[in-house]
Amino acid sequence: MNSVFVQAHRRARGNVTAPMMAWALVMAVVIFMIEASHGGHHGAYWVGFGVTALLGVYLGLRRRVAAAFIAPLVSWTVAWAPLWIAAMVRDGFAKGLAVGLFWITIGWLFIAMLEFGCLIVVGSLVRVLRGSSGPRDDKVVVFNPGGERV
Repeated sequence: MNSVFVQAHRRARGNVTAPMMAWALVMAVVIFMIEASHGGHHGAYWVGFGVTALLGVYLGLRRRVAAAFIAPLVSWTVAWAPLWIAAMVRDGFAKGLAVGLFWITIGWLFIAMLEFGCLIVVGSLVRVLRGSSGPRDDKVVVFNPGGERV
């Protein structure tokens, strides 16, 4: 009977659930502020992009850039109720239900693309600039099916 041994090193470090949830909560507040107010919201936009960039930096440092694929979904699950409420605050109950439904479904595709784009660009850039995670083991031993060392 032949055996195969594979050794894999974990290169990703740490869990990113807590920072991603904190980011999603801040993004829910930012999106609520933007939707609920009629005036200018340039400060809220900067906070949203800044917090998203900070999460991207964190994901890049932790080598967890792939989490950027799930982050917009996490943000959506946290922010859909506040976004709907903000639409009702801004436009009234009946119209707010329709506007909120639009933002939760169609509008969220645009919001998610912005979040994903910012996270993947910043995270990938930080990961590339960060460099290697340490020395790699160049000692690779290959055995053929007969059990002989190649």
